[in-house]
Amino acid sequence: MDKLPLAELEVAAEAGQAEAQFALGMRYHRGDGASEDYAAAARWFALAAAQGHPGASNQLARYRFEGLGGDKDVEEALRLFESAAASGDPHHVYDLARALEVVGDDMGRVAQLYQQATDAGLDDAAVSLGVLYQEGRGVEQDYLRALELYEGPAAQGNGRALNNLGLLYVRGTGVPQDYARAAEYFTAAVELGLPTAMTNLGVLYENGYGVELDEERAKALYRAGGRQTEPDAEQQSALIYDARLKPLDLSEQVLKDVQSRASGGDPVAMFQLGWVLLQSPDAPFQNQFQAAALFRAAAEAGYAPAMANLGSLYFQGKGVPQDFVLGQMWILRAAAGGVEEAKNMSDGYIKQMTAAQINEAQARAKVIP
Repeated sequence: MDKLPLAELEVAAEAGQAEAQFALGMRYHRGDGASEDYAAAARWFALAAAQGHPGASNQLARYRFEGLGGDKDVEEALRLFESAAASGDPHHVYDLARALEVVGDDMGRVAQLYQQATDAGLDDAAVSLGVLYQEGRGVEQDYLRALELYEGPAAQGNGRALNNLGLLYVRGTGVPQDYARAAEYFTAAVELGLPTAMTNLGVLYENGYGVELDEERAKALYRAGGRQTEPDAEQQSALIYDARLKPLDLSEQVLKDVQSRASGGDPVAMFQLGWVLLQSPDAPFQNQFQAAALFRAAAEAGYAPAMANLGSLYFQGKGVPQDFVLGQMWILRAAAGGVEEAKNMSDGYIKQMTAAQINEAQARAKVIP
């Protein structure tokens, strides 16, 4: 089903085929061949779930639990999670356990569900079960059991398991305290991109525990792990240049030509001029303001790369008031316009948004003024 053209998939879904309805929902969920649209995805998941499709029930449960694509409804979400988990799929069992853990309902059963998924070979479930043993929730506290549960997934490169092993060695719980070994585990998790591990490793570098004291390294890790109020350098430079265009020669004559064409309303030139204005990481506010105006004009003229950059500026609050909804709206429109990088931009920024903001951005992205 995943390989079918969108039009054929829609025909099969409209005909009532549950697998097609689920596959179509996933297309909208991922923005694969269609604009990312959680409300549309939820509609198709609901139709497939009504026919007993476990995957659709699980996806719809996730939406209802978070309030994505519609109203938040925890009671309905738990019913759907239960239905999906009844299939025995360890991923669905794991999701049910996570949801029950969040609501704090029957931690003994949560532990049993994590054990069931662990027995089926799901590493994430083993890590979550290890946390319960480490903290003594739903099971009797047992640091050695937690250690055992972490070690298998850690050997397979599971970032959470590596980070949690590091914490055991930092605290000396169930193992001899060993900051150097903790640093090794945190470093391995950092290399996998786990933000929590970045913060934990930063603490070791800031204090010289198990590693040579390095305050600059600690600050860099804190920034990467999310201990910041301003966007980091990588985020600030998260602007794209249209790969279809030749690299821009920044000579005086070329810039004059670009400025002239931009003044004449050429959206490509407006995009290029906005890009030039923001090339310095410390671009002054006036440059940011002018670039945002240029990107907006080009975006409103239908130039998709400008939409992506305008969206990024809204997320960063550079040249425009920070607005996650407008930022995501423009990035989604850029993705629909064929900008491949927009999907990665969306995935990165969406983590900062609430469910309500995501829903509003997706609704606005479908309405072209």
